Amino acid sequence: MRIVLTFLFMIAFGCSMQAQLEHPFIRSYEITVLDARIQVSWVLNGGSTCYGMDVERSTDGSTFTAVHRIPGICGDPSVAVPFDWIDGSPPEWSTLYYRIRMGVDGTSSVKQVVFDQLVTTDQRIFPVPVVENATLALNVPLSAAVRIQVHDTQGKLVQELAGIGRNHTLLLATFAPGAYTYTATTGSRTFQGRFVKE
Repeated sequence: MRIVLTFLFMIAFGCSMQAQLEHPFIRSYEITVLDARIQVSWVLNGGSTCYGMDVERSTDGSTFTAVHRIPGICGDPSVAVPFDWIDGSPPEWSTLYYRIRMGVDGTSSVKQVVFDQLVTTDQRIFPVPVVENATLALNVPLSAAVRIQVHDTQGKLVQELAGIGRNHTLLLATFAPGAYTYTATTGSRTFQGRFVKE
């Protein structure tokens, strides 16, 4: 009987228990991927105080580094206080993890986001080497019209495709092993590179 009652209690209050996993000082907390940036937004509950806050970032989910500091007392005794910070230099093409450290009062939950954009690099093709398909990532606007041509070592055109945006899939499963070159054109910009197909 006790097991049944415990199970019913967990079902009835499951949502509340889930919400309590967040730090009690935090009312809301979210990560938003923008164009070449990531926005970290959170709201500190009214009545909560902390002595300085840090936004911490990780690329593996376990080792965190402070990337932004808010000094002083952050909370307010009567009203909730919103905070926003823009990460202007997130590591490109990576899975990132963020959390808020509230002085000596612990940390928020960890939020994970996939940042599949290039920021400082103009182009990237992966995996290396290519086994079947490859992704060609370009540092262009999301609305950019892109034309891609792939040539073999003899200069023969072996694939041509057109698409919109930054990330393009090259279907290479039927290609013979060897080296290939690609040319991607959008507006007045041209990207060139090479890859090896296993």
